[in-house]
Amino acid sequence: MRRLSLLLGGVIVLVAIVYGYSRLSTSQPAASYRLETVERGTIEKTISSTGRVKPVMTVDIGSQVSGQISEVMVDFNSKVQAGEVIARIDAAPFEARVQVARADLAFAEANIAMQAAALEEQQAELLGLKAILLETTEDLERQQSLFERKVIPESTVDHAVARQVQAMAKVESTLARMKKQRAQIRTAQANVASHGGKLLQAELELEHTLIRSPVDGIVINRAADAGQTVAASLQAPVLFTLAQDLRQVHLQVSVDEADIGGITEGQQSRFSVDAYPDRVFKGEVVQIRKQPIEVSGVVTYVIIVGTQNSDQSLMPGMTASVEIVVGQRQDTLKVSSQALRFKPPGFKRSDSGVSARGGGRERMKAMIKDLSEKLELSEEQLSSVQSIYADMGQSIRGLREAGASSDEFREAIRQLRNQAAQRVEQLLEGDQKKRYRLMRAEAKSGGYRRGNVWVLDGGKPVPLGITVGISDSTHTEIVRGDIAAGAQVIVGLSADGS
Repeated sequence: MRRLSLLLGGVIVLVAIVYGYSRLSTSQPAASYRLETVERGTIEKTISSTGRVKPVMTVDIGSQVSGQISEVMVDFNSKVQAGEVIARIDAAPFEARVQVARADLAFAEANIAMQAAALEEQQAELLGLKAILLETTEDLERQQSLFERKVIPESTVDHAVARQVQAMAKVESTLARMKKQRAQIRTAQANVASHGGKLLQAELELEHTLIRSPVDGIVINRAADAGQTVAASLQAPVLFTLAQDLRQVHLQVSVDEADIGGITEGQQSRFSVDAYPDRVFKGEVVQIRKQPIEVSGVVTYVIIVGTQNSDQSLMPGMTASVEIVVGQRQDTLKVSSQALRFKPPGFKRSDSGVSARGGGRERMKAMIKDLSEKLELSEEQLSSVQSIYADMGQSIRGLREAGASSDEFREAIRQLRNQAAQRVEQLLEGDQKKRYRLMRAEAKSGGYRRGNVWVLDGGKPVPLGITVGISDSTHTEIVRGDIAAGAQVIVGLSADGS
């Protein structure tokens, strides 16, 4: 009897344990979920990288002539003016070359004078020979007249002919010598020009012994000392490096190829350097260089970030930690990124629930409104933009009706959007174009997409479809969806519900 009582008591305890376990397993209170509140605020998407501080322009100054440096007038951090002499090379050998070149030029000029005098002498001789030729010609005419009248013999005429031919030959010989003399004068003149060029070259080399600054700036590197020998025969050595103006510097930032598509000129950035860890500097993207840089299979691109350096606290070569703002929203709905990643236990994709409301037409209206507000479009511009997007919408509907494949449809949509963007940009002026490019870069980095968050309804998780935009990893922008600030969303299971 006692054994039966113990057996009955054990059964009752077992039933109680099973009942309690079943109650715990069939009900999951709301407290088993971790919740966070949807709120309004600022959300910012950035690309992080590192860069080097560089002067906007640096000038390497060398020597165009070889020789020994006799004097250096500047040191590190010296401020110089354009045209200022900053170093000298021993000029004695170059002054000697100038004197030799001047002497050679004077000799060549004297040779011209000699050749010219010889030509004048030949010209005088020619005048005398022409007079003799005239005289012999007249005498020949007289002798021929007398011979016709049978006054003189024929031999006298023959002598007169011979004298006239001799006189003519001398004239022609003198003319030939004068032609040769003129050629010699031209040769002498060419020799003068040659020696003049050599003199100019020697004078330039003498001038180049004075090393001058080509720009206003500051010396950031000096590799020259008095007594140093400079050999510039093969390659001009760099003696000084000047930074034109350190009040304006730029950063050379390496950006990974995966991030370069979200960067455009005009985007704002902030950075810090190890020398001033508590100070945040600001800059702006001013150039995107298209030359790829590949190191160990990793491809990066260099972008230039310009910044002011009024107090010259930033020095060339400093390493900067840079954040480039590729997307920013003010006073927007934002939700914890964990809420978008949360899936309740036993979740099936078919249970994903409600999708975000608003089709393509609503999104297009919202886009046009956003453009109008941010770009301050005129009525004429707004009307043209509406027409452009209406044409795009009509083309999209035509693609759907034609039954294009998904891949073809996506590619066609991409092309239509690019064409529409180009047409819109052509309507804009001045600063509007810059702001529009920044908006496009933000949209590209945001990549609107659909997602689900889960809310509690009667203690049970219920999916809510939303459209999200940019994210800063911690929070994500809510672009559209039936959710408001203050709503509670599930971000995970609590410790006692996990």
